[in-house]
Amino acid sequence: MVAPTYDALKLPPHVKTVLVSGAGGFVGQQLVQLLLSLFKDIKIIATDIVEPPNHGITDSKRLRCVKADLGKEAELKGLFDGEKVDGVFALHGVMSGGAEANFPLGYAVNVDSNLNLLKYTHTHAQSTLSEGDPRPIYVFVSSLAVYGGPKCRPQDYVVPKDTPIIPGSSYGVQKTIMELYVYDYGRKGYLNTRSVRLPTVAIRPGAPSSAASSFISGLIREPLQGVEAICPIASSLDDPALDDMPFWCSRTKTVVRNIAWALCMPESNFGEGEGRSINIPGIKVRPRQIVEALVEHGGKDKLSLVKFQKDQAVINICKTWAGEYDNTDFLKMGFEADDTETGFGLAVKDFKEELAKEASQT
Repeated sequence: MVAPTYDALKLPPHVKTVLVSGAGGFVGQQLVQLLLSLFKDIKIIATDIVEPPNHGITDSKRLRCVKADLGKEAELKGLFDGEKVDGVFALHGVMSGGAEANFPLGYAVNVDSNLNLLKYTHTHAQSTLSEGDPRPIYVFVSSLAVYGGPKCRPQDYVVPKDTPIIPGSSYGVQKTIMELYVYDYGRKGYLNTRSVRLPTVAIRPGAPSSAASSFISGLIREPLQGVEAICPIASSLDDPALDDMPFWCSRTKTVVRNIAWALCMPESNFGEGEGRSINIPGIKVRPRQIVEALVEHGGKDKLSLVKFQKDQAVINICKTWAGEYDNTDFLKMGFEADDTETGFGLAVKDFKEELAKEASQT
């Protein structure tokens, strides 16, 4: 069976209105589109620092797109006014490289504004729910950057329940802080919470992001469009870093399916006294495999567009990422993983199909 599958994605009956923050970003847009296609009877409130796209939906009872700064109380409150929000996907944030480069901004967005959203969702629930009503389901989208330390190097295989959380970047620290808040709101029974840690998502379209992992998509994305791409972890095709610094990746479609499942899955998936953080499954991909996929899907001539320029800031962050994680516990919870042999190739094919689709519309 090739991931993703969608048969299991059924919302709890009380979920009628879902708020998605970060809905203008790539993953946020993909998630909103999936929710619109799967669930015809819910309302989605899509928000971001710029107004998110409406995906061709003009019915505000189906999709309401709102520009909002979640650091401002009035704008945050405006998202909930007149609504009864039953589910939240908190996706907004400053990416890893950006959070490391701009310390105050990383904390303002990744912690402060996220905590504002969590707190106000609880306040909203208190004002709209009667005793005994199901609590809103709150999905915080985190990152595997929460890991670091001596057990989480590129050569390591991580067994999550046996591995301490020691973030190796400000981004990882910020995500860890919010995971603890989200856990405690669930432990106290304020909200039905869960945090999902994303692997590297491939292939991301559009312009390069401030994520340290952005080059992983870029090595495919840019050359396939005739644009130069920088490989910041190696000095040449002969550099052993292309084999020694693997990444934990997932096809975009699989990641988005798994984020949606986090809202659908039963709270009983968490045992008593257990945490509420989930590693979305991935597969191990070496940078050399990425270069080989570029040649396979784009032709050998595309290699001339790959420039090898080591960037120590990127390398330092990448060295804090484990190359492989144990998926076992999370697959049992209903999350899905790509096939280890074909998953990255399918991600490249997905991207090529998007390029062809865009070309046919111009």
